Amino acid sequence: MFKTDGSVHHGGVKNEYQTIEILNEKKIYHETVEKRGGTKQKADAVAGDKKISIKRKKGITNGSFDWFNTSKYNDVLGDAFRDFLSSVREFRSLPKSVIQDDEFILKVRDNFNQLCESCLDNLSSEQVVKILQRGFCNENAEFDVTINDVKIRSLFVFPFENHPAIDYINRGCTVFLQGKGKSSRKVLFSDGINVYDCGLRIRVTSNNGIRAFLGLSKANSNSQVVIKLQQDKVKNLLSSTKSTKYDY
Repeated sequence: MFKTDGSVHHGGVKNEYQTIEILNEKKIYHETVEKRGGTKQKADAVAGDKKISIKRKKGITNGSFDWFNTSKYNDVLGDAFRDFLSSVREFRSLPKSVIQDDEFILKVRDNFNQLCESCLDNLSSEQVVKILQRGFCNENAEFDVTINDVKIRSLFVFPFENHPAIDYINRGCTVFLQGKGKSSRKVLFSDGINVYDCGLRIRVTSNNGIRAFLGLSKANSNSQVVIKLQQDKVKNLLSSTKSTKYDY
């Protein structure tokens, strides 16, 4: 179950300030690291001209982190959710006794999940590459990535360009999705001989959940369809990118 009450965002901001403090204490960059972020900036921090993306982990051997979670690339989904979105707008005018019914909510959720699954099943290799180029490659170009493992109190820093997916995309590898989940698939690459798994996972889901679509969430007035790119196998990523480790 994904949190939709804003706690993830506020926790992330706190982590960014803590990580920036450590980066400066360790003098990892020649310039002072300063906080950035907000809705108009991709970088969480900068050190002079160097943009920095900050991620937080409680142990690098489990879990994942997001590269993006946005509706910006929904054009690749076409009008798959048009009827669903029209329906939930109409449902909002129904009596609360109807839309608050658990069985009703379950049916709406099942419908949404089926649409997410269908979208993932129908994404072509070219469409996935387009999403990766726009939201992954272009948005993080020339960044450093800093992963703060608060469990072992270590920072791991690597240039984004070292991510193996960049090489696979530049080499023109075929991209395909694997898995049978309702809302997610592994992103795999093939050069025609070998298949490569660098831990990327794509999701088609909602940002605030089904109850927010129906106007039932206290924390969020509405919800929207989003495409999310996650990084699994973080430990493997840190090895393949030749990250530098700083204990604190």
